[in-house]
Amino acid sequence: MNKPFIFLTIVCLSLAFLSCQNQAKKDSGSDNQTEVKDTTVVDNGPLCFLYAENKDTTYVSLMIDGTKVIGEMTWQPYEKDGAIGTLSGTKLDSGELELMYAYMIEGSNQTETKVMKIEGDRLLVKVGELLDPNNDGNLVYKDVAQASYTEILQKVACK
Repeated sequence: MNKPFIFLTIVCLSLAFLSCQNQAKKDSGSDNQTEVKDTTVVDNGPLCFLYAENKDTTYVSLMIDGTKVIGEMTWQPYEKDGAIGTLSGTKLDSGELELMYAYMIEGSNQTETKVMKIEGDRLLVKVGELLDPNNDGNLVYKDVAQASYTEILQKVACK
C-alpha cells in the first residue's frame, strides 16, 4: 500500500472523528451557557475555499481544531498536470497556518511548505520563491519573510 493512500485514509478518519466529537459536544451542552468561539473552527465540517481564473482552479478544505490543522488542496491548471494532496500543520497565535502540503505531481511524491491565513471569507496564501535545499522533493520558502499573501481564495460551500 502506498504512503499517500495511507495518509489520506488517516486524514479522512481524523475528519470523521472531529465531526463526531463536535456533535457530542453539541448534544451535551446546556442552552443556558454562552460560548465564545474562534471563527475559524467549524462545528459541522470543514472550511472550503476556491480560486478560479480562466479554467485554472485551486480548491482548499481545512479542519481547524484548536491549533491542529488538517485538510486537502487541489491545484488544477487548465490542460496541464495538477497536484492533489493533503495539508497538515499548526495554527499559530498570530492566526497564520503553518502547513505542509504533501502531494503527487507528474507521478512523483513531493512536499511543500505553505503559510496561509483566514480573513473573513477569504483564505490568503503566502507566495514566494521556493527551494529544494536537499534536492529531495521537499520544497521550502527561500525567505518566508519576503513571501507575500498574493493568492486569495474565496469561501465556498464544501464539495
